[in-house]
Amino acid sequence: MGVNMGQTKMPATIRLTNAEQEAIRQKCIEINKLLVKRGMPPMRDSELVHKILDKSVPYVQISTTGDVVIEVE
Repeated sequence: MGVNMGQTKMPATIRLTNAEQEAIRQKCIEINKLLVKRGMPPMRDSELVHKILDKSVPYVQISTTGDVVIEVE
């Protein structure tokens, strides 16, 4: 995606690879099965992505080797 220097907001859309799309779709299927078993409504793929971002972005760090990692305390 690149560095967001000097920009006031991110683009509204991002491009996902086919593998990323499939991974999200599979995770959404897995989660929706659990939700339905619990009597809850299923969620759309886009809802899942928003929830993942909301929950994970605060924990994103950069390692000493420059890798992006999620550090949950």
